[in-house]
Amino acid sequence: MTDLYARVEGKVGNITFNFEHSFNSKGITVLYGPNGAGKSTIISAIAGFSKNLKTTITYKNVDFESSNKVPAYKRPFGTMFQNPILFEHLKIKDNLEFAEKRKKFSINSEKIIPKKELIDHLDLVPLLERYPEDLSGGEKLRVVLARTILTKPAYLFLDEPMSEIDIRYKAKLLIFLKMINRKYKIPILYITHSLEEISQIADELILINKGKKIDYGILPEILNNKSFQSLIGKFESSSVLEGTVIASNDLLNITTLDINGQKLIIPGNPASEGNNIRVRIRSRDILVSPIKLTSPVVENELEGLILKVEKENNTAFTEVVIALVNSKTNELAQKIRARVTTYNYQKLNLNENSRVFVYISSVSIDRQAYQSN
Repeated sequence: MTDLYARVEGKVGNITFNFEHSFNSKGITVLYGPNGAGKSTIISAIAGFSKNLKTTITYKNVDFESSNKVPAYKRPFGTMFQNPILFEHLKIKDNLEFAEKRKKFSINSEKIIPKKELIDHLDLVPLLERYPEDLSGGEKLRVVLARTILTKPAYLFLDEPMSEIDIRYKAKLLIFLKMINRKYKIPILYITHSLEEISQIADELILINKGKKIDYGILPEILNNKSFQSLIGKFESSSVLEGTVIASNDLLNITTLDINGQKLIIPGNPASEGNNIRVRIRSRDILVSPIKLTSPVVENELEGLILKVEKENNTAFTEVVIALVNSKTNELAQKIRARVTTYNYQKLNLNENSRVFVYISSVSIDRQAYQSN
């Protein structure tokens, strides 16, 4: 289901754009690519700020690029750029009030977030009587995020919104964005270079390089595609698993997740029982074995089937994509990518369709990056 269609063509600097995509009308879509790939330019073009590119932008069958081109301020998009600017002569409360007066047109009532709820979620109460010059970089970003949302957009565009937010507060803001996306039905188009942010917030991932779309799809699938691996490099190769909290131990400060009937222990207590948690696991932090290990050192054991083998030329490594088994139905479920030495791969006599056990140390799982749903 899509309401927003964009085609962007032309040249800016050294980048020749040839981008086309029909965006989801719900959920959170992340644009990802290396520096200089053209991500910010694409968002700017969709929002109506670009004058140097040929664009075709339609939203709910309304053509914004016809003979009567719709200016940026009349488009139903809320855009937060990388270097946001506040009105320095206005207090924060007045900056927010100004945004309310600039609200977008023809807004569905279900997309309206109460101002008080927004201020409370973003911890802005202590900032309301202050001026922008008295705020830190992270505080300014929170204010600009609130201001953008207060324009009541039908679609929210966020360009590196966490760039100056510390990691502890970042997790809270990611949960907030997920909440407003789901509760208030506001689709979000999001740019980030952070793999943890991608892992926690993305529903769909679009890969961009040199002004072109090179791949797209749902998060778990794209993370395991060669196209993504080529952009991030093998060292940060990873997968995302989603599970339900089934138990926690406050004394040991650990949580147990149900991953399609199998158990995964993670550090910390990120959510209460019944909540869903996403966990990013690096490929290099996984041990693969064709036999079940019995050592007491073993912490997390998952069972699966090797679906794909990617042998690398001129390196010592091979990567395997493993489908975990749903222990309740014995069907294949979520996928995980493991990086092993080719020497070990051959020594263990692994192949496609090999039944294997996957071992993951809880200490390798970054507890700051959890996202509850």
